[in-house]
Amino acid sequence: MTSKRYQGDPYWKRATVDGVCVKGTPYKKGDRVFFYPRTGAIYAGEAAQRASAEFDELAAMEG
Repeated sequence: MTSKRYQGDPYWKRATVDGVCVKGTPYKKGDRVFFYPRTGAIYAGEAAQRASAEFDELAAMEG
């Protein structure tokens, strides 16, 4: 069963430009990153995997 999705929930996307995530991990245009639209925070690499898992865990507890 999937959890309810809300506007503003973070999601996976492809980076549109090169950058550095909030944890200091560099990423390149086209890399898969985990994006928080409400804050603009971007997580890449291992930090993205952890952020996604944490969000999924919290979302599962809600519903």
